[in-house]
Amino acid sequence: MSEAEAVIRNQSGYINHTAKKDYGPLEFTGRIAGGLRLDLRRRLPLYASDWTDAFKPENFQKSLSSILYLFIAALAPAITFGSRFLDGTNGQFGVLEMIMSTAVSGVIFSTFAGQPLSILGATGPFLAYTLVVYDMAVGADVEFMPFYFWVCMWCSLFTILVAVFDLCALMKHVTMFSEDIFAGLISLIFIIDGVRPIIENFSENKMSLTSAMFEALLFMYTFGLATYLSHFRRTPWLLRPIRNLMANFAVTISLVTASALAAIYSSDTNLRMLSVDADFSPNLVLSDGSKRPWVVNPMGIERDFPAWAIAYAILPAIGFAVLGYLDQNLTSVIVNRPSNNLQKGPGYHLDLFVRGALTLPVCAVLGLPLSVASTVPSITHVISLTTYEVKQLPEGERKVPSKVVEQRATNFLIHVLIGCALFLAPALKFLPRAVLQGVFFYMGIASLTGNNLFDRLFLWLIWDPAKYPQYHYIQKLPIRRVHLYTLVQAGGLWKIDWGCNYCSERPQPTAYRGLVRA
Repeated sequence: MSEAEAVIRNQSGYINHTAKKDYGPLEFTGRIAGGLRLDLRRRLPLYASDWTDAFKPENFQKSLSSILYLFIAALAPAITFGSRFLDGTNGQFGVLEMIMSTAVSGVIFSTFAGQPLSILGATGPFLAYTLVVYDMAVGADVEFMPFYFWVCMWCSLFTILVAVFDLCALMKHVTMFSEDIFAGLISLIFIIDGVRPIIENFSENKMSLTSAMFEALLFMYTFGLATYLSHFRRTPWLLRPIRNLMANFAVTISLVTASALAAIYSSDTNLRMLSVDADFSPNLVLSDGSKRPWVVNPMGIERDFPAWAIAYAILPAIGFAVLGYLDQNLTSVIVNRPSNNLQKGPGYHLDLFVRGALTLPVCAVLGLPLSVASTVPSITHVISLTTYEVKQLPEGERKVPSKVVEQRATNFLIHVLIGCALFLAPALKFLPRAVLQGVFFYMGIASLTGNNLFDRLFLWLIWDPAKYPQYHYIQKLPIRRVHLYTLVQAGGLWKIDWGCNYCSERPQPTAYRGLVRA
C-alpha cells in the first residue's frame, strides 16, 4: 500500500486508518457519530484506489466478468419483484419503478458507501412490508403515493439516527449460528425460486411438453456449464490464460451460449422470454387517464393529503427502519466475514447513513420501491471478485480466498447497466427465462460456499465417521454434539421458512403478516 495508506490493524483483522483508540467496526464509541467518523477515516484513504483497482491489468478481466454476470443476476430479480409490486399495489409500482430503484440506489450506494461490495436490490421482506404499507393506506382512505412518501421520509430520519448513535454496534451480538441460518435461508430461496418455474411447467400444463422439456434442458445446461467452467482453471485443458478467462466468464459464457441455442430452436417451441417495458413513464394511471408525475407531491396528487396521515406514517416507518437495519447489516456482516479475506475493512455505520440520507429520500421523491443490500447477489459479487487457491488443510482439500478485488467500479457499473436496461429492451427479449432460472439456481448453490450449517448437514450423508473432513469442531467436540447442534440450527431454518410460507399463503391481519414476513 502507498504511504498515504499507512495503517494499523485492529483486533478484528480489518485495516484501521486512525491511530487513535482502536475501536473495532462494531463497537460503541460513546460519541455522537463516532462510529460514522471512524468508518470515514477507515475508508477515505482508500477511496481513490476503490475506483482504480478494478482497472489494473491483473484485476480487469475478473472485474469485467463480475459486471456482466451481476448485471443479469441483479436485473432479473428487479423485473420479477417489479411484477409482484404491480400486482400487490394495484398498479402503484411496476417493473420500471423497480428497475429505476435498483439502478439509482445502487449507483448512489456504490459511490458513497463504506462497503461497496454489497449489492442493493429488492428483497422478499421489503416487498411484503411494502404491501402492508399499501394496505394501511387503503384502510386509512388516503392516497398511497403521498403516504408512501412520508413513510420513506420518516424511515430516512430513523435510519440516520441509528447510524449517528452507533446502533449498528448491536450487530456484534449476532453469532455465526444466526448468520448461517439467515444466509442459508436466502440461498434456499434462490435455489427454490430458480427450479420451481421449471417444475411448474410440467405440473400445471402452462405449455406444451416439448416446450417444458426444452426449458428444463436450457435450465440444466446453464447451471451445469456455469458450474463446470467456474472450476475450469483447475483442469489441465488448454493454456492457463485461456482457463482463467473461461473460469472468470463462466456464467456469461453459459448464458450467451444457452440463449444462442434457444434462438436456434425457438421456432419449434414456445419459450418464455425476458420482458422489459420500454415505456419510460410511471406505472400509476390517474383518474383522468394521464400518468402520475415523476416527482411525488407529498400533499396529495389527486386530492388533499390530511395532516394526521403524516403522523400516522410514523408507524409503518418504524417497521421499515427496523427491517432495513436488519437486512442491510446482516448482509454486511456476511460479506465482511473474516473467511472472505477482505482487507479494506467494513463501514456499517456509513452504509446505513448513505441509505438513510441519500437513497431513501430519492426513492420517496420519485415514488420508487426501496432497495436494500441483497444477500445472495452480494455474496455472489464477492465470490465473482475472489481468486481462490486450493490448500491441503487438516480437514482436507479446501478452496481458500487468496485475493479479493475490493473496489467500487464493478458495483457502480453493474447498476449503470441496470439503468441502461430500460433502453436495451429490444435486446433483452432474446434472453429465455429458463436461462435466468439457471443463473438463479447457480447463484443459490454458489452462495452456500462457506456456510457452516450446510457443511455440517453434508456430514449426515457420510455414514462412516472415520471419513469425516477434519474440521476443527470435529476434532474438538463429540460427533453427537455436533449433529445435535446442526439439528437445532436446521430446525430453526425450517421453522422460519415455514412461517414465511404460511403467512404468504393464508390471509392474516396486516400488521402480523408484515411482521412475520419481515
